[in-house]
Amino acid sequence: MHSKDPWLLASLYSGKVIILNLNNQEVLKTFNVSTKPVRSSKWIERKKWIICGSDEGAIRVYNYNTQEKLKQFEAHPDFIRGLSVNPTLPYVLSCSDDLTIKLWDWEKGWKLAGVFEGHNSFVMQVAWNPKDQSQFASASLDGEVKIWSIGSKEARITLNGHTQGVNCVEWYKGKEKPFLISGSDDFSVRLWDYQNKSTVHTLTGHESNVNVVFFHPTLPLIVSGSEDGTVKIWHAINFKLEKSLDYGMGRCWSCSSTKGSTKIAIGFDKGIVYLKLGNEVPSISMDQNGKVIWAKHNEVQTTNLKQIPKEELVDGEKLSLNIRDLGQTEIFPKKLTHSPNGRFVSVIGDGDYTIYTSLAWRNKNFGSATQFVWSSEGNTYAIFDARNDTVKIFENWKEHTTFEPPFRIKGIFGGALLGIKSDSFICFYDWDKCKIIRRIDVNAKNVMWSDNEKYVTIATDENVFYVLSYDQELIHAVLEVGNLGKIEGVDEDGIESAFEPLYEFNIPTRGGKWVGDCFIFINNRTNSLCYSVGERIETVAHLPRPMYILGYLPKKNRIFLADKALSISSYLIPLNVIEYQTAILRKDYEIAEKILPLIPHDRLASISRFLESLGLIEMSLQITTDPTHKFELALKLGKVQLAEKVADETDNDLMWKRLSDMATNNGDWRLAIKSMWKIYDLNGLLLVLTCLSDRDGLEKLAKVAKEREEMSIAFNCYYCLGEMAECLKLLCFEKRFAEATLLARTYVPSKVEETLQLWQNDLKKDTKNEVKKKISESLASPKEYPNLFPNFETSLQIENLLKKNNKNKSKVKKSTYYPKIQNSLSRNLIEEYKENPEQFVIEEEEEEEEEKILLMDFNNSEKENINEKVKEKEMKKVNESENEKENENEKENENEKEKEKTLTIQQLDLAELEKQSEKTIKNEQEEEEEEKKDQEEDMIDFSNDPKVNENKNSQKND
Repeated sequence: MHSKDPWLLASLYSGKVIILNLNNQEVLKTFNVSTKPVRSSKWIERKKWIICGSDEGAIRVYNYNTQEKLKQFEAHPDFIRGLSVNPTLPYVLSCSDDLTIKLWDWEKGWKLAGVFEGHNSFVMQVAWNPKDQSQFASASLDGEVKIWSIGSKEARITLNGHTQGVNCVEWYKGKEKPFLISGSDDFSVRLWDYQNKSTVHTLTGHESNVNVVFFHPTLPLIVSGSEDGTVKIWHAINFKLEKSLDYGMGRCWSCSSTKGSTKIAIGFDKGIVYLKLGNEVPSISMDQNGKVIWAKHNEVQTTNLKQIPKEELVDGEKLSLNIRDLGQTEIFPKKLTHSPNGRFVSVIGDGDYTIYTSLAWRNKNFGSATQFVWSSEGNTYAIFDARNDTVKIFENWKEHTTFEPPFRIKGIFGGALLGIKSDSFICFYDWDKCKIIRRIDVNAKNVMWSDNEKYVTIATDENVFYVLSYDQELIHAVLEVGNLGKIEGVDEDGIESAFEPLYEFNIPTRGGKWVGDCFIFINNRTNSLCYSVGERIETVAHLPRPMYILGYLPKKNRIFLADKALSISSYLIPLNVIEYQTAILRKDYEIAEKILPLIPHDRLASISRFLESLGLIEMSLQITTDPTHKFELALKLGKVQLAEKVADETDNDLMWKRLSDMATNNGDWRLAIKSMWKIYDLNGLLLVLTCLSDRDGLEKLAKVAKEREEMSIAFNCYYCLGEMAECLKLLCFEKRFAEATLLARTYVPSKVEETLQLWQNDLKKDTKNEVKKKISESLASPKEYPNLFPNFETSLQIENLLKKNNKNKSKVKKSTYYPKIQNSLSRNLIEEYKENPEQFVIEEEEEEEEEKILLMDFNNSEKENINEKVKEKEMKKVNESENEKENENEKENENEKEKEKTLTIQQLDLAELEKQSEKTIKNEQEEEEEEKKDQEEDMIDFSNDPKVNENKNSQKND
């Protein structure tokens, strides 16, 4: 197995070597090494090489990235049985049926650096000593295991004990013991003390030759594989057979693992098996004061999380721990658990348990047990021994009760009650008299009690967990009576009202912890840290790797987690947040209001969303710190002014779009126009301003549309305003001279000559286009061909009269004004003028007084100023009548100035800007006062407590 990548190197009898991806079981690369079997191949990772030895006696070296063959040379005259790569030195050992071991130096071009002779039969395997890289061991069919040094041609140590040939040898990787292990054709596995040249233990049980042995690098296990097709796993300390595996895949030839992993790969005649040994859950426990104890093999270490400075506690970051050695365990620990008071630690494994004091690590009690659980009271615990299917309860370190329930026991759980489960249900018993409290028909996987013993969580194998309430007072009262059969609601399944189901969640859990009335757990499906308050599930964080809950420290407001590598991390879950949410669920709003000021500011947004999910929108709006959320809540409550204020503060286009749509639907034209201006919704503005007959707004819109090159919108604005000269400028700017000329012919006949000249000049630019040339020549001007333009002079005179009449720009007419001017719109002005030019008058109907109130008057200040605006208009009309004669005198001068304008597009001054309207869209000061009033009305008073009121006022000011 590759030490870093999920790759497996396999040598095949067919002469091929393959690299497999262990994640998806696909063959990544294939090397056609030889036509004969390849019995050994190894990684040389630091060089990106693989080295292969075949039955033809040749060694080949390949680059495993490029698959290029780098070297091939004859190493032995007979089969090469094994290869071994030195961990640090540039050396490779090879052993062969020629009875020799050879040393090769790749830095010197694979030069032969040494030959080691001394075995009397085939040398089957060689292995470097990981603690002394100048030493190696060899196994031979002569029945001996030899230890060599590269500086000597003779073996330093020879180990005899096997009665037949030795096939394999492996060094113990730990530092404290000078052990070797070997497997033989005598069906045995021997553990050697090579310093004393003695056998420590002989493992027997295989029924054929043992071909592979090795010490697991992480777990205290010895693995052996045999030609009988089995793989046996032995305990490395007490040498008990833990497991015998038979996959029916023929003879076993090889086995491999990597440091830091619990996974191994095993090679058989018919394929490869990849499996995981041991438990992924780390052997680690934490008491209520932050003291953590864990085991690495049999070594026990401890640290205190309480002493870690607050600034070093960052969500998800691995903690830098001050670790000290505490002691050793006599058994290999599979699980460590603190007692409820933290004074003792139980260690269970290998069918035994031991209880130690947590401070001095002294042995307090021990025995045989498959499972061990603590009660919620100090020195009471229970053990389950699967061999006799009984449960024993101990109190003050002495056996109190031996209990055998009327069903087959599958497991036990501790806590306020003793839980004993079968295949399909769990029964809860009291610790003192072992009386049944209640049977619950679920397949329990884990049981977790709250500290106050009011709640219990039962996690099941069906990826569901249940939250139940427990009536402790009722149970005490019932148990005092003594005869449960005389009490109503009690039957053979226990007390019916002992537990009350509260919630059910379809979530697979990986451990959990009660903190007050809140249950913290890890969602195994999404690998995320969550907690439930009532029926609400809140996600704290998504975890970077599989982790397990250690415990919660209220003073640090943190939950601590550990992974299988015993790295500890923490996440902030403020206790006051949990208390606040619990108070809200209980509808105890007075308590919630008192807790609120204690909650960290960065948690208010999540609290606000929690309140929103419960339908408490008003409370959520007061608490939230997220502007977007505040905006949404304001809209839900219909607080338009507050939503407008938030949009002003954030200047978010999406907010203004929402406000624009809502205001348009509600007929709030002030807000609609403001919102549209914020997001430059020019199309919407055109629609609204024309409907409202807002001349000033249309003039501003036309100017902005020109600046933003939205010429179509600008044209429509000027057309509605009757500004035909501006319309002509826009058409000419867009080089639409034909449309400009036709528009001038209809509305501004005095401009026909200019636009016609531009049209003709544009057609003449394309000198090669004969069609355009003919069109240009066919165009006639009213000046040169008056006979082709009847009544043209009359239209010029009427145009002058219209200019005089519209000298002062009037408002755009509302649609309600249409019936009053309907008849005048159908007048034939040319015919009227020709019949009686002296009495020709263009009259404009006056609007009624209420029609003079603009639809844009949305606030009180504008309504108060309406009368003043009407008076100003009347004064303007008086001034107009007085200045009428002067305007007539100036008329001829204006016509002359118009003729002097040049015919080019630059002369039309398209970039000319109109003066912006002095009218404002809103009165900012009055709106702010109204908003303050609304906010004061919206505040909810939970309590008359002066301190609470002070907090509310400070929050409002913030």
